Amino acid sequence: MSLFIDNAISGWIRNAEKNGELKNNPYKGKEIDLEDYFRTPKELRMGMKILKDANCLPPAVEIMQQISKKKKELELEKDAKRQHALRNEIHTLELKKALFLENQ
Repeated sequence: MSLFIDNAISGWIRNAEKNGELKNNPYKGKEIDLEDYFRTPKELRMGMKILKDANCLPPAVEIMQQISKKKKELELEKDAKRQHALRNEIHTLELKKALFLENQ
């Protein structure tokens, strides 16, 4: 099976080269960074790759970004009521993040 897949990929690459499909490849000549790939547990790699290629973030990562944004807002906020509301939002997001990470 592996030989079949290797041959199919080789054939696709040869055809792409002949047709000029690889001339404008944005990754041409660039080193491929595989650190994230190998840091990801084996059982999650395919799913994470699919999400990354689709420009989708895992829910826990999206929540982490929201937390970071809210913390920056909190640093700049002068109004005490708004600060309290932001702290509550951050706390809620932290709980959501913990639940997502616990269930993985």
